[in-house]
Amino acid sequence: YTLNFPSTETDNQGAVYNLDTQKLDYLGQNGFPEAARELHKLNFGPRLGIAYRLTDRTVLRSGYGLVWQEQAGITTPFTIPQFPFIQTVTQRSLDGVTPAFVLSAGPNVQPIPLTPDAGLGQGVFSVDRDLGSGYVQQWNLAIQREISGNLVAEVAYAGSKITHVGIPDSNINQLTAEQLAQGNSLLQLVPNPFFGQIPRSSSIGDPNIPRAQLLRPFPRFTAVSLYRNNVGNTSYHALQAKLEKRLSRGLAFLIGYTRSNLIDDAGQVFDASIQTGPVGNFPVADSFNRALERDISTGDIPNVFVTSFTYELPVGKGRLFNLPGVADKLLGGWSVNGTILLQSGLPFAVTQITNFNAFAGFGTQRPNILRNPNLPADQRTTGRWFDTSAFAVAPQFTLGNASRNPVRGPGYRTADIAFIKRTYFGEVVNFEFRTEIFNLTNTPPLGNPNGVLGNAAFGTITSAGDPRVIQFGLKLNF
Repeated sequence: YTLNFPSTETDNQGAVYNLDTQKLDYLGQNGFPEAARELHKLNFGPRLGIAYRLTDRTVLRSGYGLVWQEQAGITTPFTIPQFPFIQTVTQRSLDGVTPAFVLSAGPNVQPIPLTPDAGLGQGVFSVDRDLGSGYVQQWNLAIQREISGNLVAEVAYAGSKITHVGIPDSNINQLTAEQLAQGNSLLQLVPNPFFGQIPRSSSIGDPNIPRAQLLRPFPRFTAVSLYRNNVGNTSYHALQAKLEKRLSRGLAFLIGYTRSNLIDDAGQVFDASIQTGPVGNFPVADSFNRALERDISTGDIPNVFVTSFTYELPVGKGRLFNLPGVADKLLGGWSVNGTILLQSGLPFAVTQITNFNAFAGFGTQRPNILRNPNLPADQRTTGRWFDTSAFAVAPQFTLGNASRNPVRGPGYRTADIAFIKRTYFGEVVNFEFRTEIFNLTNTPPLGNPNGVLGNAAFGTITSAGDPRVIQFGLKLNF
């Protein structure tokens, strides 16, 4: 059972934008609670595990668990918008000709007063008070078979689902896709009915503003986001196979393979830092259509093969071939450890360099996709990792049809090895010398390609991880 109390601020320095009154509600004032969220009291987290021995060498295991999560930046919804107690103020030229201020005199802009209308002309945070904590459900079914005394094989299915995971801050003060289709008439300047109410420092405080601004749900504000909005979901399914040899006769190894699929509707979680207002370039195509975000996850790795081993050479004190005196000090006590990892590349987003719909409150404009952009393996190069001609710029007033993560990046392959020499002095003290080689084959761990259509580097890979690294170490154990 988990009881996650909504956070409070010692001096009630926080405010929440009220979507109905279109004003700020200050914590602990005028009947508004001291917390931005409700306390949820039914956070039960059952766990159940079962093991059944089918034969003397075969065991069947299964389990289920529900865990409530509170991790900053991932599922935590219980933080409070700090504006206007923390704020950013600006001073701009009102006609584009007259300077905003003379440098020698300095700016004369003043902080925004702490009133219900403090957020006029800028972005504000509201809160869905009914949302509770995020939680993850995990389940598995495995069959394990002992092949010999020290060799065990296992095949398992594992699944998980996270509910109420954090999503990127998105703007509910945008036009709908249907309104966006009205085209050029949205850019027409019309008289501002709120002129004089909205500070002139705001981009929507001029006598005339684009017609699109007046069609927004909250026309007196640039953006309205739901703070720490955790409405996302993830789904994971995996088939796992493992062969493990426990240490005997100096040898131990583990070989594992996972085939999995991870789907979610959140390319990233919300910004965990304290903001004075919503960000404008959030990675969501349409704040009113969450279905557009559901795709293969940015963290999806469908194939993972890993093996590790430890081998103690059978030469030296206490081993198969015991050596006397100086010979043991030079030739005995050697062991070799190694790991090999092979895995698929990660999916990544493709956007276009110019978001033509930013004026209407859209944070990202994805391009149109004409065909499958993933190239066969023998055609991929660092200069052209995917078919860049498979994408076309989406025109203004439209939403591109590309999914959130339409392309997959380079896979990862690495082999590490370590040579270890232990020299004993008596029964307790030993001196250890290590030579460790990382990325033994010096295979470049390539970064993801540039995914911005319109950028000169679109489709090219310009980054990579570390090359081969060799390090030596000495250790005295006693």
